[in-house]
Amino acid sequence: MQSGWKVGGCRRCGRAWHVVSVAVAAAAALLAGCVPRPVMPRSPEITSGEVVFRYRDPVAQVVQVAGSWETNFDLRGREWTSSTRVGVMLRDDDGMWELRAALGPGRYEYLFLVDGRFWELDPSNPQRTGDGQGGFVSLLVVP
Repeated sequence: MQSGWKVGGCRRCGRAWHVVSVAVAAAAALLAGCVPRPVMPRSPEITSGEVVFRYRDPVAQVVQVAGSWETNFDLRGREWTSSTRVGVMLRDDDGMWELRAALGPGRYEYLFLVDGRFWELDPSNPQRTGDGQGGFVSLLVVP
């Protein structure tokens, strides 16, 4: 005899849940490691005349794209500090950050700068190249 109702099961692992309430089902899913993965944004997305960079981080205060294209790299002799604002992305209500850039054909290197402290590769773009200092940067080739 079961001690509750069959609420459903985990789509990923197939385990069924027999629980008393939906709240218990949610707790059981978390404990079983059956947490749905967040949807990865498509980035970079090349459209007609522009490239759309996206980065998901619902807790970030500011996200920037630091890239090798002329309109983004406008420090021109000034040092980069945590207060430098180049390539600032716009955030939507779900924590998706986005920046649109008009980029012509070429090869571009970029990183995301989160809250002025954390340099991040684009998690949605598997293309990488060396940064010349033992690390990597994300790579974009616009045909």
